[in-house]
Amino acid sequence: MIHVAAAVCIRHGKVLLASRPEDKPPAGWEFPGGKLEPGETPQSAAVRELREELDWEVIPLDIIYRIKRPGIILYFVRVIPGNSAAPRPCENQQVKWVDLTPQFPEDMLENDREFWNFLTSR
Repeated sequence: MIHVAAAVCIRHGKVLLASRPEDKPPAGWEFPGGKLEPGETPQSAAVRELREELDWEVIPLDIIYRIKRPGIILYFVRVIPGNSAAPRPCENQQVKWVDLTPQFPEDMLENDREFWNFLTSR
């Protein structure tokens, strides 16, 4: 079973998304994060992944949603910025802040649709 942490940072009605690096298909936008390493919690994995991929320090809060599918569990971890610095992509990806509206972003990966619907219905 693969465990993956996805960081959810919301500021001023917008949520942070990151593009998947070209060498890691499928292409599209998603919540930034990655696989948990042995002994990691979803919260510590979210912190590590954002530090490695976006050179961005965050403070993890709680797991706000979990999706279990065959072979994978995806944890959505709420985070807040740990300082005033902006995310700086380090792995040839891009980041963007997207309005948090019920309309599912057209270029977002389908795997995140269930969580997007949950997030925008709150």
